[in-house]
Amino acid sequence: MTASSNLAIPRPALLGTIFVFNFIEFLTTGMTVLAASAIMGHVKASPEEYATVSAMYAAVAVLSISQMTVLLQRLGWRNYLLASVLVYLCGAWLCATSGAVAQFAGGRLLMAMGGGVFMTVSRMMVNLIPPSPQRLQGIAAFGAALSGGIAVGPWLAAKMVGHEAWGGMFLVLALLAATGAGLAARWMPQDAVTLDGTPTRMHLGDGILLGLGAALTLYALQHLTYNWHGERAPLIGHLALGIALLAGFGVLHARRDEPFLHLRILRSPRYRLGLLIYAVCYGVLGMVNTLLPQLVQKGLGVGLQQAGELQGISLLATVIVFVVMLELVKKNPHPTRFYVTGFLMLALLGWRFATLDPRAYARDTLLAWIGLFGGFLTLGMATTAIHSFKDLQMDNVVFSHAQQLKNMLGQACLALGVGMTNIGLQERTALHLSRLGEKALDAGAELARQAALLAGQDLFWIVMWIGVLGAVLLTMQRRFD
Repeated sequence: MTASSNLAIPRPALLGTIFVFNFIEFLTTGMTVLAASAIMGHVKASPEEYATVSAMYAAVAVLSISQMTVLLQRLGWRNYLLASVLVYLCGAWLCATSGAVAQFAGGRLLMAMGGGVFMTVSRMMVNLIPPSPQRLQGIAAFGAALSGGIAVGPWLAAKMVGHEAWGGMFLVLALLAATGAGLAARWMPQDAVTLDGTPTRMHLGDGILLGLGAALTLYALQHLTYNWHGERAPLIGHLALGIALLAGFGVLHARRDEPFLHLRILRSPRYRLGLLIYAVCYGVLGMVNTLLPQLVQKGLGVGLQQAGELQGISLLATVIVFVVMLELVKKNPHPTRFYVTGFLMLALLGWRFATLDPRAYARDTLLAWIGLFGGFLTLGMATTAIHSFKDLQMDNVVFSHAQQLKNMLGQACLALGVGMTNIGLQERTALHLSRLGEKALDAGAELARQAALLAGQDLFWIVMWIGVLGAVLLTMQRRFD
């Protein structure tokens, strides 16, 4: 895209569009995790059915993300965004008005089909700003949406559920998407500028392999949560088949002349390290998002509305950390201090909740400690975003594929973090129930509460060690120097 054509897009409109589409992504994550139990109750879904919906959402999002560049090149920025939002709006309306799990599932799949790309397309909009220090404005809008969505999501979900208006969460998302569509219709270019170079093709067979592989793998991971002590063999078979299909996709697609994902980007050591760090961040995001409700709501007996407000207020620290980081990056972008600080924040969070004494529980104390989680996510993800793509920025299509692959991995790791954490909670809760029962503790709600608290604390020790090891190992990395 030429400089002159960039001038046709007012900077505030472009930054607003970048912000809105990425904000939707992280707002959705924050709301649907906190309000999962309320949603299940309203649509009459069992935990297993809700897990299936979550797995299918992630699989459809993976497939949608994989085709983003192909469709952008053919439809252009404006038409692609408007079509994506239209599909998303239909899905959000179905979810908001659903009273049965089938309708809700259909809505979520439409939301994944249309909105699974929102984070990726938001990042690629930054490249509509010509290469210059001004691109930092686009990165700032993108990062502000990430940190703001993480903070606002739990708070908004708590408010909606507390007022018996859980469907309002999806109407808010629809309103934001419509706002993004309005900006796109007025200001986005009609052609595929910045993505009109290297040609790509859809490759239907490859897409089928990718979609089926992702669906089977994520389905098995989610359902192992509920069948760990039951019939595991069929699910392990599904998992093995899913992984085999994904491997087949990789081997086949790497040989394509015009692939929809340039897998050769994996040859970059810098990019591979970035993917590894992203995988850890997304896995921890799924893990902590699962553990916090377990510990705060079940273990400490805090109601959902109060828990959401508590989490939302404390995660405002995410915004503060991001603002401070922006100022520091301008002076010295070297990543080590950001990584060490972020992973030590995670270690402190894990230690605090692993050693929490419920008898000394204080709302104000927990506020500050939950904020460490937002600081970790900001420093971990934003630092990796700055440094991991430098080898791939010469070709916008290749850069787009790198963003797509990263966000596809993010969907999988988020699901993996949730699934493995639920398995761990089941194991530890059962163990503590047995031990507490042996001590003749009174049965009933108090026994369940104490077992839930202890199980959550056990897994927060793992969070602490992830933080410690991450801080140590990233002091030794040299790929980003």
